Amino acid sequence: MESLQRFFKSLSGYSRPFWVANLSELFERIAFYGTTSMLVLYLTKSRGLEEGEAMRLNGLFGMLVYGLPVFSGFLADLMGYRRALMLAYGLLAAGYFLVGQLSTYWSIAGALLVVALGASLVKPTITGTVQKTCDGPRRAVGFSIYYTLVNIGGLLGPQSAGRVSKAFSPESNFLVCGAAALVALALVSAFFREPASATPGERKTLGAFGRDFLRVVGNLRLVTLFLLVAGFWIMFFSLYGAFPLYVTKQLGGDETDVGNLLSIESMVVIALTVVVGALTRNLLSSRAFTLGVLLAAIGMALIGAYPSTWFAAAGVIFIALGELTLSAHFYKYLGDMAPPDQVGMYMGFAFLPIALGYFGSGVFGSWMRSLTADSPSRIWFAFAGVGLAAVVGLVLLTEDFKPKKTAPTATFPAA
Repeated sequence: MESLQRFFKSLSGYSRPFWVANLSELFERIAFYGTTSMLVLYLTKSRGLEEGEAMRLNGLFGMLVYGLPVFSGFLADLMGYRRALMLAYGLLAAGYFLVGQLSTYWSIAGALLVVALGASLVKPTITGTVQKTCDGPRRAVGFSIYYTLVNIGGLLGPQSAGRVSKAFSPESNFLVCGAAALVALALVSAFFREPASATPGERKTLGAFGRDFLRVVGNLRLVTLFLLVAGFWIMFFSLYGAFPLYVTKQLGGDETDVGNLLSIESMVVIALTVVVGALTRNLLSSRAFTLGVLLAAIGMALIGAYPSTWFAAAGVIFIALGELTLSAHFYKYLGDMAPPDQVGMYMGFAFLPIALGYFGSGVFGSWMRSLTADSPSRIWFAFAGVGLAAVVGLVLLTEDFKPKKTAPTATFPAA
């Protein structure tokens, strides 16, 4: 009891910029997951896009959301975090509103681009705020708070989206998402102040950023590692592409069922982060994140094993366990393998596998759904095959890496 009291008392030591930024991120994630959980269904049922076309557009959107932070993080540093957040939430509010009002492919794609630009500014700005406002002892707890709020948003977003879409209309869901972004904008406008860094650092120049980027893309082994880990994210983001179509068309569910099933993933992450961390703490990092990919592949196979919501829910649980097992260990491994003077650069590009996986889930899911039209459950075995191929590749690749024994403290990337 005393340790719990000390923990809650320690929370008062975090600054106002820290709490405002993280609370705004909660509303941003509610909007983001509210959109992504229903986007493919909205595009096909309300706007008449073909399933493959909708999944590819969804994948391209996700690639921009998670790929652009590589560049927008640099922009946020130049603008200042307060202005970056205000611009981001303004773009998000406008973008979500437009997605629900426009009707043609290219106009909706343009609105999604606005959303992607806004979302790409949020993530490096919020994580940068946590980094700046927390000194060494508090940083791990600070990122844990951030990660927890992200997953609460991942829990509430699909739940809200499913109920609003069913009770009112799919278009109404995007109005709710836009309103959530406006709440985040209001919080930042009224209460956020530019954070003073607890650990001041040198601001990177555009030339230095360009050199770092070329170092990453020129490192064949690192790029190979990113491609293999993207295999996990291809499976993960199939939950926001092929999965809603499967639940509604093959399992006979509706938008509420989709929202309930998707929210299981965040629920498991919130409940079991500490447990999974304790169980895997003694595993080599390479073995732990390879195990995470394998767990997700099992989840894919479970979804396809029998057409029922129970098997679908079991599959989502395994995918969540895979995310928990992979996340911290992959980023620790990435820090371990980085040369001492390039650790920051390596960690800055850690979202690239997520971006590649989101895009790959749209392209691969679209292709496989057309090939498995006569037996829709087979698509999940195809996704499982991607995961198994990634497992084999990771085993072969990581055997050759010789990580250092000491490493910087790793943090969750928080999708």
